[in-house]
Amino acid sequence: MLTVSQFENLCVDMEDEDDDTINFSALETELHAALEEDAKYWRENDAKLRAVEQRVATFDEFRDLVKASHLKPLDKQEKLNIFQSKRSSIWNSLAPKKKQGIEMETTQSHSLNMMQQDDHVPMTTVEFIQQWRPLDICDRLLLLKFTGAHKVGELVKSEIPVGILGEILQALLAFSLNTPDIVFVVRLLESLTEAKRFNLSLQFLSSVEKETCRQLMEKLSSSFQNRQQDLAEEGITEWTVLELKNKYKV
Repeated sequence: MLTVSQFENLCVDMEDEDDDTINFSALETELHAALEEDAKYWRENDAKLRAVEQRVATFDEFRDLVKASHLKPLDKQEKLNIFQSKRSSIWNSLAPKKKQGIEMETTQSHSLNMMQQDDHVPMTTVEFIQQWRPLDICDRLLLLKFTGAHKVGELVKSEIPVGILGEILQALLAFSLNTPDIVFVVRLLESLTEAKRFNLSLQFLSSVEKETCRQLMEKLSSSFQNRQQDLAEEGITEWTVLELKNKYKV
């Protein structure tokens, strides 16, 4: 991804070149993409902080706050347009009552199912697995953060369920390069090593999962650039990652 500073440096380097050889349109596209990616990161980061401050009760609420971070409140004109749109569709009230009843019953049934499936901080390993399985990688990372490194460690302390260690490593590989995420990943990796038969779980990792683990450790090592002081204040140094590499046999 091309950053603003890289874009400026590239333009300086190209000043003496023929304009016909410079694709300014492509450079501008790269610049806008970089700015949008940076803005997205800070929006989602602010949303995560708000979710923690508000002490949301469920993982669904936490995830929805993050996913909706790009949305803006409606202005007066937009609210007026929605109101007028609703008035123009008032003919729906003339629909047969029987049909309305069926639709309402279906909606209520769907809402009930959603409530029954509503996520919360898992209290047992079974609850954790039930919430974990249907999620994609990004949502799994959110679930891990929502649950907390210490709590996840407690849930798997007696035994790491088959296949879960590799999936957790895969989810952690998606962490963002910021101090809170780095601290969380290190703390969770440390907690997992305290599980019974942890070494046995390592042996059951597939070759792909072992490569994922290696990539995760390398990403952690490279994340120390320009963050040594902040991480040191959290008790995390490059030696911490070296110890993790030894424990995970990387």
